[in-house]
Amino acid sequence: MSKSLQCVIVTPERAILDEKADFIVLPMVDGELGVQHGRAALIGRLGKGELRLKSGNETKKIIIDGGFAQVRSDVVTVLTTRVIG
Repeated sequence: MSKSLQCVIVTPERAILDEKADFIVLPMVDGELGVQHGRAALIGRLGKGELRLKSGNETKKIIIDGGFAQVRSDVVTVLTTRVIG
């Protein structure tokens, strides 16, 4: 059984990212939310900020401009108006 998550980031124009990560930090409107394998399902509102994906010793950082996140069955789906940078 895999201990990773699938992270999908989508804007109105295109899919930005679709890759696996061990741990994901989401910039919510009221603070950061860490997500790892086995997290209970949720839907939340994102704030503007840094989304981080950790895979092994690597950390990928992506700046998003708000939106919504859904966590379900070890898949984190991020719908955002735009990715900055």
